[in-house]
Amino acid sequence: MQSQTAASCRERLILEARYEADLKVFRAAVRQLDTCHRLEFDQVYEDAERARVAFENSLLALNKHVTEHGCA
Repeated sequence: MQSQTAASCRERLILEARYEADLKVFRAAVRQLDTCHRLEFDQVYEDAERARVAFENSLLALNKHVTEHGCA
């Protein structure tokens, strides 16, 4: 398989955009943990945990694609 540059691989660009979006959501969720009211903490924590899982999954998908596709 011929390797591509990152700029020419459409799937990589999509995966990178997803990764950046998930990272942004995760960062915002973590900031909310610092500012939420004690009574809201459990729900805010669950939201942050879901955001963390989504971020980790998008990072894994991006890394897997780059490894398999060779579009580094």
